[in-house]
Amino acid sequence: MSTTPVIAQTGGRALGGGAIAVLIFAILLTIWGVNSLVQICDPNKILIISGRKYRRPDGQIMGYRVIYGGRTFRIPILETVKMMDLTTMPVPIEVTNAYSKGGTPLDIQAIANVKIARDETLVGNAIERFLGRGREEIARVARETLEGNLRGVVATLTPEQLNEDRLQFAERIASDVRNDLVKLGLQLDTLKIQSVADRVDYLNSIGRRQIANVVRDAEIAESNAVAEAEQIEADSTRQSEVAQTQARTVIQEK
Repeated sequence: MSTTPVIAQTGGRALGGGAIAVLIFAILLTIWGVNSLVQICDPNKILIISGRKYRRPDGQIMGYRVIYGGRTFRIPILETVKMMDLTTMPVPIEVTNAYSKGGTPLDIQAIANVKIARDETLVGNAIERFLGRGREEIARVARETLEGNLRGVVATLTPEQLNEDRLQFAERIASDVRNDLVKLGLQLDTLKIQSVADRVDYLNSIGRRQIANVVRDAEIAESNAVAEAEQIEADSTRQSEVAQTQARTVIQEK
């Protein structure tokens, strides 16, 4: 019996299996190639594509281009792609022994929300300083910048002003720190003062003094009210006596 047909069938299966393997490899290679060419950027991120010279709309030549969401193409080997996150970073702030106007040392806690600026005129500052660095490092730089400005603002205000009008205090800090954050390519979204305290009991003594003043004013007001009531009663009694005396005089004259 001849084995030629069996060999032919086996060879056909081998060729068919090889063709399928080549097809799968070609598909995978195509997918890899498309992924290498097409870069997709989430709305809350930016892509920094570098490796060639790029001309901005204003004519300036840059060594990178920035993609704000959407997709773009890159040239493999010639261009590299890195990503930066634009989402907000909570930055806790804690300053101790910050001397206020008058020399009282204060301990202040606050929380800030900071992010990389999306503004095209500012994002380049962030790229130059933070590209390739983690968010923890960015938050650390932001915290140190905020703490330095906070100390500067504290030195211009009294403890009473700091404690009683925290909103204005936070607005002063935000205004003072804005230029420093711009240089870093960062943006301050919110800043909230959580606590203002001191270790020499100054603020508590102010509170006790204010309470004592309120109590004193209330006691004075009550005393004045009692005195006024007594005066009115005395005047009424005197007028009544005068009227009675006049009435008796009239009767006697008759």
